[in-house]
Amino acid sequence: MKKLQDLLTDEKVINFGESQVIKGLANNSDKVEKDYAFFAIKGSSTDGHNFIESAISKGANTIFIQDASLIDKLKRDYPQVNIVFSENTRKSLATASNKFYDEPSKYLKVIGITGTNGKTSVSNLLAQYYEKVGYKVGVIGTINYRIGDEIISSGHTTPDPIQWFKTLSLMKEKGCNVVVAEVSSHAADQLRVYSTIFHGGIFTNLTQDHLDYHRTMENYFLAKREFFKQIQLFNDKAIGSINIDDPYGKRIYDDFKEKIDFITYGFEGEFKIKDYKLSIFETLFNVEYKGKNIAFKTKLRGLFNVFNLSASISFLIKDGFDMDFLQSTTLDLKPIKGRFEVVEGKDFIIVIDYAHTPDALENILKSLNQIKQNRIITVFGAGGNRDRTKRPLMGKVAEDLSDVVIITSDNPRFEDPNQIINDILEGITQKSKVQVEPDRKKAIKYAIKMAQKGDIVLIAGKGHENYQIIKDQVIPFDDKEVAIQILKELWYDNKNTLCSSWRNY
Repeated sequence: MKKLQDLLTDEKVINFGESQVIKGLANNSDKVEKDYAFFAIKGSSTDGHNFIESAISKGANTIFIQDASLIDKLKRDYPQVNIVFSENTRKSLATASNKFYDEPSKYLKVIGITGTNGKTSVSNLLAQYYEKVGYKVGVIGTINYRIGDEIISSGHTTPDPIQWFKTLSLMKEKGCNVVVAEVSSHAADQLRVYSTIFHGGIFTNLTQDHLDYHRTMENYFLAKREFFKQIQLFNDKAIGSINIDDPYGKRIYDDFKEKIDFITYGFEGEFKIKDYKLSIFETLFNVEYKGKNIAFKTKLRGLFNVFNLSASISFLIKDGFDMDFLQSTTLDLKPIKGRFEVVEGKDFIIVIDYAHTPDALENILKSLNQIKQNRIITVFGAGGNRDRTKRPLMGKVAEDLSDVVIITSDNPRFEDPNQIINDILEGITQKSKVQVEPDRKKAIKYAIKMAQKGDIVLIAGKGHENYQIIKDQVIPFDDKEVAIQILKELWYDNKNTLCSSWRNY
């Protein structure tokens, strides 16, 4: 509960109503309760100003607007309501939410990770490192929101400002010292984390994704850049880690290097990746830092995890961590669910991975090609009601880097799965190596049944997700569990133990 004046920054109160006591905040009229403040947000598909009457009828005593043409009408029709004019109600929602929840980031070390790929992995790796030195860590990300092993809610890449600051406040109350959070391009563009005091930020990469929202790669980049603009705006002592191999990372570095204390990583970075050795069980890589060669060993697989670890380790160096500790701890890090997650079959392996962009699919397939003994069989689809232009690109990547391709359904949402598959097929020229099976479970079973000794079956696109979205239905579906169940049906022996000789790979 707060007084209206306590929530204002540079907004102007046009009309003082009967009560200035605010008991809650909402930007959705369906969530308004008595004495709430309602923020009318102009979105890409709906305009919150059209729901002002609904919000007032449900008990809102305060309305934040940015459409000046409504002022006179609202003052006349609702004299009992506080009317607040804002130049940007998205920004006002963020700053008011921050104040409503007592500015929790002042008391936390909040670290934001942004980029097309790697956000979930890097956030979970950072959490493990910080926990090993005794910090209590909160994680806000795609898989879930958690404190240590305690799940406090299901995941969403970055919540709206109300939920964001409420979550930070809860983590503070539960004794967290550190919060690591994925920050999406949508979140930066929509100012969801605006006014947060970030201890620092990490940029992983930028490749094609979300063009259904951003329209162009330049707009997509500018949304990522906006995050670092917000970091330096609210903390003049912030630190950061940038993938300098990525041309967009170089642009962010050049734009903010005078305002944010950056360290760079990559083949050309200050934390310089020199060489690496990949296998199905572990990864070895060497880096050069300040003239010294440092070796790291990890159970995480794939070249992309060399970059994820480099992002994490370089940031922690900037945050004062000891190099010997980082070396020893890296070997103990646990894999992240749905990121190069391995299931053993009969003389072959199955890899579950979240790769759902052309770049991510290319990364995982290149890593698998470096360790394969025989064929790579790739099962994947693409999400419906999302960027259509990436579909043929993913088809080409799968064709170029796989021996067999099985195109199936992902989360079709309200699109026809067959149309999505046809979009993917447009990028493929060697149709002879492609099979189409819209039923995802049947596609996975088909891949497993055809697998031979030394093959790798990659099931890509959903990773940690345990559902499929078909129209407006959320149906339970977990790639890993489905694969294990199919293996049980096909190859379990009498002792209920997987028959496998892959262990000697």
